[in-house]
Amino acid sequence: MSTIDPSAAREDRRRRQAGSAGSLAGTVAAGAFLTASGAVAGYAAAAFCDRFRVMMVNSVFSDTESTMAVWTTPFAVVGSLIAFALYTRWNHRYSGSTAGFVGVGPAPLWLLGAAAALWWATTAAWAPADVVGTAYDPVFGRHEEWGVGAWVWYTMRWWLPGTVTLLFLSSAAAGVRARMRERGRRRTLVRLLAEREPVAGEVTEVRGPASSNAERVLVRWTFAFTDDRGQRRWVERSELFPRNAAPVAGAPVRVLFDARSPDDTSRVFAAVRGGTAVADYFRPGMPTG
Repeated sequence: MSTIDPSAAREDRRRRQAGSAGSLAGTVAAGAFLTASGAVAGYAAAAFCDRFRVMMVNSVFSDTESTMAVWTTPFAVVGSLIAFALYTRWNHRYSGSTAGFVGVGPAPLWLLGAAAALWWATTAAWAPADVVGTAYDPVFGRHEEWGVGAWVWYTMRWWLPGTVTLLFLSSAAAGVRARMRERGRRRTLVRLLAEREPVAGEVTEVRGPASSNAERVLVRWTFAFTDDRGQRRWVERSELFPRNAAPVAGAPVRVLFDARSPDDTSRVFAAVRGGTAVADYFRPGMPTG
C-alpha cells in the first residue's frame, strides 16, 4: 500500500527529467555508445566478409589469410541492442515525450559508426589480393583468371562501405524530413487552437489490444465530426496512447480542423481528454485516412 499515486509520481519524475542536464548528459553518452557499437558492428561485418573474400580472390594454395577478429561479432550484436535501448530511454527522458527523438534518431548514429569502421577496415585492415585479376597458384602454377564473382568480392572494399554510407545519409535525411513534418503539424495545431474552438466529435471504432501491460499501447481508431458546412467526416488514426487513456468506442472527443481544407487529414486533430493544450492533441502515430 502507498499514500502516493504511482502514475502521478511517474508524471512528476518525467517532468523533472525533461530538459535536465543529467538527461542531456545521458543522451550524449548513450549516443556515443551507440555510434561506437555501430563501429564494432561495422568491423565485425568487415572481418566476416574478409574471410570469404580472401578465399574467393586467391588460390586455395595461397598463404594469404585474413587477420581481422571475427570474434567481435557477438559483442557487436549485444552492444548494439543495449545501445539502442539506452539511447531511446535517455533521449525520451530528455524530451519528456515518446513521440520522437530530440536531435538525431538512433539509426543514423549507429550507421555512422558502421560506415566509418567499414571504410577503415576495407582500406587498412583487409588482406590484399595476391594478384589483382588472377587467382595466383604458387604451388602448381595453375593460375586462373577471375570471374564475375571474384570481381564482386574484390570490389566489395568500395561498394560495401559505400552502401552503408548511403543508408546513413538516407536515414539522416528521413529523420530531418520527419522532424520538419512534425514541426509543421505543431505549427498548424497551435494556429488552429488560437483561431477557433474545437468541435464535438465521437469515437466510432477502436481496434487495438483490449488489455496490455505496456505503458503505452498502439491503437487503430476512428472518430467522426461534422465540419462547418455540415458535412459528416470520418478520420482513421494509428496512434500510441497511455494504457489508461486509450479511446473508447462511443466516447466524445474534441476535434480541431482547418476549415479551409477540412478533407486534409494531416490538419485534423482529436483530443480524447482535455482539448485546450497542444499535448491533448499531439501523440506519436500517423493519420491513415
